[in-house]
Order: sequence, then C-alpha cells, then structure tokens
Amino acid sequence: MKNFILLAGLLCFVIGCGPGGNTVTGKVTLDDGSPAPRGTVTLRNAAATFRGAIGADGTYTIESVADGTYDVAVTGVTNEDVDSQAGMAFDDKTGRYTSKLPPPPKPLIKATYFNPTTSGLSTTVPGGAYDLKLDRDEGT
Repeated sequence: MKNFILLAGLLCFVIGCGPGGNTVTGKVTLDDGSPAPRGTVTLRNAAATFRGAIGADGTYTIESVADGTYDVAVTGVTNEDVDSQAGMAFDDKTGRYTSKLPPPPKPLIKATYFNPTTSGLSTTVPGGAYDLKLDRDEGT
C-alpha cells in the first residue's frame, strides 16, 4: 500500500495533478463600444466545453482550458436589471407587490451568437486575450 501511495505521488509530480490548462480572458463589447453587462462566454469543441461569466465591465475569465480550437457562444447578454423584488410587480392602487411576473428580458445581441455552431466565432487556445465585439439585436 505504501508503494502505491508513493507511486501515485510520483505520477502526480511527473504528469501533474488537477485540471491544469490555460486561462482565457477577454472583453465582450456591443457594436456601439459599450461593455456587455452580463452573460456567459462558452468555448466548445468535440472534446470539452468551458464557460466563464461576463462581469459588469464586460470582462470574462475561463480557467483550466485545454489546448485546442474552440467554437464560441455568448449567451445571457440581456437588458435585464437586477430587481430586489424579482418576480413581483408593484400595484400602485393597493401599494403592494403582486406575484405577476415581469416580461422576460430581451437579448441585447443577435440570436446567432447563442449557439457555438452558428455564432461565427472561434478561437485557438493557447493564445492571447480573446475580445469579442457583438452586433446588437435589431429589436433593442
């Protein structure tokens, strides 16, 4: 048993333990130059999928990405504002919140970006920062 633990430790040292990989960073902006206020960037190929959240300033970071070429999707970039009364609507007549749900948020970007196979976006890892400038949805 002691030899097994020693061998396992040696293998971890030689080939590495844990996820390893690369860090992919970038900034997502809309066609007018403003940062995407929220959302997710997804990298996908036949072997794996990696995701990273877009911050309020449009930046994202995806950790532990394996080397390779990836199709890219961007989702969740909407006009939604955070509301402390989420799922509630205020009734001016009664002065109370009701359980009426607000309309769903509208996407700020074209729907083609939602799917990595139709987005037209791709990147190769490792590489430099991968900034994305996305066209707005015509309805916003």
